[in-house]
Amino acid sequence: MAILASLAVIVMYIEGMLIPSLTEIEREFGVTSSQVSWVLSSYLLSGTVLLPIVGKLGDIYGKKRVLSIVVIIYTIAVTLTSTSPSFTYLIVFRSIQGIGVTMFALAFSLIREEFPRELIPRAQGLVSAAFGIGAAVALPLGAYISQYFGWRTTYHTAIPFVVLIAYLILTRIRESRYRNPGAKVDLPGATVLGISLGLLVYGLTEAPVWGWTSFNTILTFLVALLFLGIFIEVERGRDQPLINLTLLARRNVLIANLAALVAGFGLFLFEQSLIILLEEPKPVGFNLSIFDTGLYTIPMAVAQLITAPVAGALITRVGAKRVLMTGAGIAALFSLTTALVAPLGLPALITATTLAMVGVAAMNVSLINILVFSVEPQVMGVSTAMNSVFRNLGGTLGPAVAGSLESTFTSLVLMGILPGGKVPLLMSVPSLFAFQLGAVISALMVVLIGILANFSIEVITWNRVQATPHINQPQGTGP
Repeated sequence: MAILASLAVIVMYIEGMLIPSLTEIEREFGVTSSQVSWVLSSYLLSGTVLLPIVGKLGDIYGKKRVLSIVVIIYTIAVTLTSTSPSFTYLIVFRSIQGIGVTMFALAFSLIREEFPRELIPRAQGLVSAAFGIGAAVALPLGAYISQYFGWRTTYHTAIPFVVLIAYLILTRIRESRYRNPGAKVDLPGATVLGISLGLLVYGLTEAPVWGWTSFNTILTFLVALLFLGIFIEVERGRDQPLINLTLLARRNVLIANLAALVAGFGLFLFEQSLIILLEEPKPVGFNLSIFDTGLYTIPMAVAQLITAPVAGALITRVGAKRVLMTGAGIAALFSLTTALVAPLGLPALITATTLAMVGVAAMNVSLINILVFSVEPQVMGVSTAMNSVFRNLGGTLGPAVAGSLESTFTSLVLMGILPGGKVPLLMSVPSLFAFQLGAVISALMVVLIGILANFSIEVITWNRVQATPHINQPQGTGP
């Protein structure tokens, strides 16, 4: 348990410190706000495609064995990313690094197999809290290193810890008991899905430059939709598709996956919009340094750190459905509040954002529990991987949409006067409205999660009725 939680801490440190560094990366490589969103989108895009593949491999060969290999590849990718000589190389290495997304589907599956059912919600809550710890460490420490020594140095400091965790996983964690040797990996499906998502993100990234109604933009979106249609057709004809439609026929599995899709989109859209607002110059933004941005976002990480284990304990008492709906209500209310209070100053903005993260943490813990108690252990790997696929589908599109909003809605900021004293030096930056619109969209996404949660079936029933959770129901009858 401690090893898996440590894995969450170090990955969140690596990924968390990168978000405040986006503006520095943008300046270093001379790219636009929409283009720099590829730093996040490429990682999530490749992770999305790899998730079901790695999940299947975990079911076939053992989750511990596959997790160990994934951590080693991730370590190599982190090393390569820190040496990127150009923006193109950075995106390529970040795409390889995206295999790190698959680690947590395997980790949650191992927890489900090893812990008694009564302790699973709390265990999931503790691992989720570890994400908050990683963010709490990444934001001040990673931001400090990034500002004074460069974002590359932050990667260098993390490499020894990733190597140590890989060793501990190999030597200390027991192999999973459940195998599915007959499972097959759907490489054609993964390829077509990757092309579709890649084109969609590319279109969102370039649309502010091309124009939203230009021929290039429309053609890119149409080709992306064409490949999505091909993907659906390919999946229908396969015995073991990338996205298991049989599992999706179960109400709770479908709801958990749709909610994960919406949550990933809203959260990543909101986070990128917030960081850009904090670091862009006044009077539009708050003109914070990378380090100061990290400090001001610590409360959000602490909120998740505290809320996640509390939510895990509450789930065993009142059920996952109720905690999910409550979390969605809190997150929606305060996400919308951030749009309203942003013009009022930094304290009001950070307070509202921190309270929104309380709801987000409760939602995350609830969703994973609804899922793992709704499927059999033999398909746990592919189920949690599929859930992560949906979450990262949203997470892939979120930064791209944020970048598009920031490039579409801009304001001119006076940076000074050119020599001679007559010509003003103006710079175009994302407007406050771009952030507010992103926050409103994120709030609407969370409202949708609350609506979906209302239709889910409660799976935490042993504290009220002496019956096991619905994990062995016939197809179509269980949650």
